[in-house]
Amino acid sequence: MDSSFFKNNKKLIQFIGVGGLGYVLWILIYHVYIKQYTNWDYLLNDNIANLTISLLKTFGIESFKEIDSDHVIVSLTNSNHRGVWIGDNCNGFKLFSIFTIFLLAFPSNWKSKLWYIPFGIVIIHFANIIRIVALVLINDSNPAYLDFNHDYTFTIFVYSIIFGLWYWWLKKYSRNERE
Repeated sequence: MDSSFFKNNKKLIQFIGVGGLGYVLWILIYHVYIKQYTNWDYLLNDNIANLTISLLKTFGIESFKEIDSDHVIVSLTNSNHRGVWIGDNCNGFKLFSIFTIFLLAFPSNWKSKLWYIPFGIVIIHFANIIRIVALVLINDSNPAYLDFNHDYTFTIFVYSIIFGLWYWWLKKYSRNERE
């Protein structure tokens, strides 16, 4: 590659460098400190379970939660099936981080980042709660479809929302759109 590539793609290279470094730092902080010395993941799992139960209740569907090790389980009352386990890999914490790192790494004004990052995290969290509600209902009505929907349908659902949030922010607030 010649030097003109780097001159013409300075912002892209900066984004990839800052984003990559941010992600590596995040992984280290998460595994060395957060995972080892805090109960953040469990608190987030419990919060998702409580909000899932509240949302189900607004539709007249009774449910309850159980604690099993570091997982929180949401089950429907009078169901023949155990319920949906909410664990650290499903609580959205890593998604919040990736979303945040992406926005922090992208060149733009900090004012838009300061309000949009928390806004996006709330939207992602709510999407995850909708995902858990749907998985609880799928597990109750047809548990054979749970794994497929967990692994594919709702992964696509949540990542599409994240992509949509990124896209909207880029179109509305990125410096590249205004230059």
